[in-house]
Amino acid sequence: MVRVAKRLENITYAIRDIYETAKEVEKTKKVHYLNIGDPVLFPDSFSTPRYICDALAKATYDGHNMYADSLGVPALREKLCEYERQNNNITLNPNDILITQGVTEGIMFLNAALIEDGDELLSPGPGYPTYKSYTNMFGGKTTYYKLEEEDNWNPDIDSARKAITDKTKAILVSSPNNPTGSVADSKNIKELIDLAGEHDLIVISDEIYDKIIFQEEYDCPASLGGDVPIVGMNGFSKAHMSTGWRLGYMFFFDPENKITHLKKNIEQLARIRLCANTPAQWAALESLNQPFNHTIRMVENLRRRRDYAYKRMQEIEELSVVLPQGTFYMFPKIHLDSKWKDDKDFVLDLLKETGVCTVFGSGFGKYGEGHLRMTFLPSIAELEIVFNKIEHYLKNKE
Repeated sequence: MVRVAKRLENITYAIRDIYETAKEVEKTKKVHYLNIGDPVLFPDSFSTPRYICDALAKATYDGHNMYADSLGVPALREKLCEYERQNNNITLNPNDILITQGVTEGIMFLNAALIEDGDELLSPGPGYPTYKSYTNMFGGKTTYYKLEEEDNWNPDIDSARKAITDKTKAILVSSPNNPTGSVADSKNIKELIDLAGEHDLIVISDEIYDKIIFQEEYDCPASLGGDVPIVGMNGFSKAHMSTGWRLGYMFFFDPENKITHLKKNIEQLARIRLCANTPAQWAALESLNQPFNHTIRMVENLRRRRDYAYKRMQEIEELSVVLPQGTFYMFPKIHLDSKWKDDKDFVLDLLKETGVCTVFGSGFGKYGEGHLRMTFLPSIAELEIVFNKIEHYLKNKE
């Protein structure tokens, strides 16, 4: 047997790990996939805009098929500076932008550059599990500050303060949040940033859902940051419905040049992997040159689905949920009683009995226990089938 590196022994990813069970269930019944946050899986409602696809094809015909600058196509990085200034009121220059192969690569880069054995990343709980997986892979540990379900999943600042140790390297802010769909109050975000400043920590701001919100007010954390260094994560997968293109970006907001060395070393990592998809970068540039009408329509469609799913959820006494203010996720609490030993048992049993595939909440950290995450991306007609199955399953479960 070949010995596998220990750093890979405990890598898990609940969102896709459950897919292995779903494939087995699919041999005997239809599976409704509500586990993966991919709008393009539902092309009748959410498809990549034609003009972006045309821009991708044009880029290839125009000869943009070679390696790009490892940090990203300069014209795209310049456009992203303009985008961040207009939309989020922050000033960056092109050298502050690094184009990545999806936000996931940015997460890996940051952990590789920041985390050593025993170091800690302070993450929201519940929180997106990829951060934990990469932190663990590089020998670190994920600790959590609590998002308060009774307060619309807003960050509990006292919980964050108590979780900071001399091993903490950064505080992760995720708003809009995956898995809860919450949009944190600006006051809470500012307090988290101030807390990072008190302890000389950097802030990681995951903003991949910043255009998928159902309320008018949204403040980019970097616009509230003052002199605290912030590494932002964003991309084109969600708002531009191009998940499979794997294109994202990192930005380094660093008013006092506190993370210059960190940035330099992440750039070295980017050079090792050569570059992100070159034609996709030129298509992304075109997406930023056009109005976001496709995103506006997407959010309108999602709002109707969210409202329907929320209404049905309220009619099921075994479940309770906070109304999501962004993303396309709901994170209901399961009233387990003695019918299921935990949330994973519930989710697996629901999948096997009904074909409804969701994700167990404990896969998003300890504060996700007793919950499940489901998307509301399917059509209302399919959501009706899904909720009918869930309701029937719960009423008849002994």
